[in-house]
Amino acid sequence: MHAIQSYFILYLKIMVTDKIPFLWTIGLPLVLALAYGTRNDFTYADFLSFIPLFWGYIILSTYLNGIGLQLARMRERGLMKTYIMISGDKLSCILAMILVQVVFAAVSLVFFTVTVSLVTGFFSFQLIGLSLLVLLGSLPLAFASTLLTLVPFKISSMATLANIVMYPLFLVSTRQSEQWFSYLNPFYTIRQLSFEILHFFKDLDVSVNGPILLLALILYLLSGLFAIKRFNLLSILTR
Repeated sequence: MHAIQSYFILYLKIMVTDKIPFLWTIGLPLVLALAYGTRNDFTYADFLSFIPLFWGYIILSTYLNGIGLQLARMRERGLMKTYIMISGDKLSCILAMILVQVVFAAVSLVFFTVTVSLVTGFFSFQLIGLSLLVLLGSLPLAFASTLLTLVPFKISSMATLANIVMYPLFLVSTRQSEQWFSYLNPFYTIRQLSFEILHFFKDLDVSVNGPILLLALILYLLSGLFAIKRFNLLSILTR
């Protein structure tokens, strides 16, 4: 527990000094949401149906860049080996990083939700709480992001490719239907999770297959735990 706390403080200090990830994570969804949400025919039902898309983008962008790619980057630079040689605990190092990025995602979600809801006129404290509830429900995807550490590519190439692929997956998730294979798209998974939560608390008229959603989240969690277990301190390309 002490090791997790120490790593958490270290990662938090690093994160606070770097403002670029916050702007990168918030910028695109904020611009798109404000452009769409200021239409004259925009209703509250429309608002509840479209905001989960951007919650998903913020959450997954944070997990992708802040956990999966960051772990791969630190390993390639030899930092992971140094940290773990000092503490002797790989799991604490990874869990601390996940916790820091969850905090980062929470701050981003609150900022985004407050800004968009105030501009559109649909502000409520409950909505802020629901965005954080979606974040908690998406934790299996935080663990699943560590699968990127198993990909045998240079971090520069992998980061570019992963961020490029994000946009098509984001757009496709808005058109996907309720099929089991749709949950292979993490954006769709978070959208459906958000819909389920909004349906329960806000009576949003949507249909979500709860058992399939739960199974998808469990599989994402298991795949992440597998990746953490297989995580090697030496670069895949150089060892």
